[in-house]
Amino acid sequence: MKVERLSAGDETAGEGAGQWRSLRPAALLLAASLGGTALLGVVAPRPAATMAVIGAPWWDAPRMAGIAVAAGARLVDAGRFDNVLIVRRAEGEEIDLAAALYSAGAWLVLDAAGPRGCLAGFSG
Repeated sequence: MKVERLSAGDETAGEGAGQWRSLRPAALLLAASLGGTALLGVVAPRPAATMAVIGAPWWDAPRMAGIAVAAGARLVDAGRFDNVLIVRRAEGEEIDLAAALYSAGAWLVLDAAGPRGCLAGFSG
């Protein structure tokens, strides 16, 4: 029986390729996350739109309501989660509501899909 030995350079080349192959899913997830974040930064809600305001996951409804009041928003609906509100600019107001919401502490402001948006609560 003949046993063939690999040189030291052959072993490290195989290990290096295996390490890069195991990092591929993490690299793809990082690229997708960065791309999604960049897309959200480019897509701003229309000034007169109904907006979904999202705060930190641990924030409660009273804290979110305080953000809306501080920004001068009119509450349309409570969100499905405590850290989500659906708001719109008050009639006759000409403020940039999204900027005001961010200044008041909102983490994310999105243009809601409809009058209540996809993040609205279960009512009715």
